[in-house]
Amino acid sequence: MHFKKLAAVAASLLLSLGLSLPAQQAHAEAQKTKYPIILAHGMAGWDEIAGLDYFGNELGVFALDGCQFLEINGCNDDVNGSQLAEAFQVTSLADSETRGTQLADKVQSYMTTKGVSYINLVGHSQGGFDIRKAAHLLKSRKGYTVVNNLISISSPHRGSPYAKKLLDKYALNGSSFCWNLAWDGTPANDPCGVLITKIADALFDAVNQQSVTTRNNIIAAGKQLVYNDFDPNDGVTTGAKAFNAKYNLKNSAGAYVAVRFRSLITAQDDGNRNPALSALHTLLGFNADGDGYCAGDCDNDGAAGTGDGSVYDMDDDGLVGINSQQMGGRLQYNSILGMLDTITETTVTAVDDLNNPSSVAMTSHTGVISQDHLDVVGVGPDTFDELEFYAAINDYIAKAGG
Repeated sequence: MHFKKLAAVAASLLLSLGLSLPAQQAHAEAQKTKYPIILAHGMAGWDEIAGLDYFGNELGVFALDGCQFLEINGCNDDVNGSQLAEAFQVTSLADSETRGTQLADKVQSYMTTKGVSYINLVGHSQGGFDIRKAAHLLKSRKGYTVVNNLISISSPHRGSPYAKKLLDKYALNGSSFCWNLAWDGTPANDPCGVLITKIADALFDAVNQQSVTTRNNIIAAGKQLVYNDFDPNDGVTTGAKAFNAKYNLKNSAGAYVAVRFRSLITAQDDGNRNPALSALHTLLGFNADGDGYCAGDCDNDGAAGTGDGSVYDMDDDGLVGINSQQMGGRLQYNSILGMLDTITETTVTAVDDLNNPSSVAMTSHTGVISQDHLDVVGVGPDTFDELEFYAAINDYIAKAGG
């Protein structure tokens, strides 16, 4: 149970006796937003499966599920009990053209059901791509700017070096990683990709309790997160650079697709990474150097930017370099023991054109959250308080007018 939740129970008991707690110990919760908040998961992510919410903690609590009157378990006591929030499942392993369209469809249906005209979108990892595509579609469909706040968390807007390393070393290999299974050389028939896709399809169907027509594709998903077109000769343009050009902060008419664009950036040293990320780094024999400036992919590692010569200076979160993560303005997360955590603005130069960030935006460590890529969602083990974190995002959006 959270410290604040215990304090709330104690306060209720004291009030029943005609007593009260000192003012500084009074329970604080995030302000209710004007418009609902929709959370978008990353690659290989989910909404809720086997009692575990992607956006929540290891106890299965959805991060933006506010507590009702006298409710003290299975909810987030830092969130207003009437807060409107939702997370939607999209195809776990697919490109963001596919995922973003699915998200837009579900958001539009949700808006109709709830009778709302505006929305806030928050995306983790590839979800940061998906919310941009959804924002473009919603503005086009509705004829006005539907999205108020569009916030990305740990998103590889300019690519991930680990995605390229995986594709280079394993996914299009067909021998070493796939136990020498027969392969005809066609990417669609790569035994690694086929196996992973079948598993992902089964999980996706189980979560949604139905079959879907859009199937998982690990190769397409991986290519989405490489900055440049992965294979210029395959007849299909892929990669973050092309996606950014098509789904930047503005549409083709030069109008912004959201009122406000912000990002939260994560990075951690090698000593306390999530075990899954440590295993990946061991498997690849690679550690990214992700805080040097270059508008394009100057070192051909799959992400825009270059290294500064040191891979041990908190410059990536185990999957994404800090020079890839900023979209719009940069936010800072402030954790305050026993109080509602806060999100505040930084003075780091905003990124208005995702393919042309400033040097400061790609190299500055200002406001970087000292957590790895998986710590900020419900994938343990970690000591990060996801419920506090998303409540702070909730409060930031509310105070910003969303």
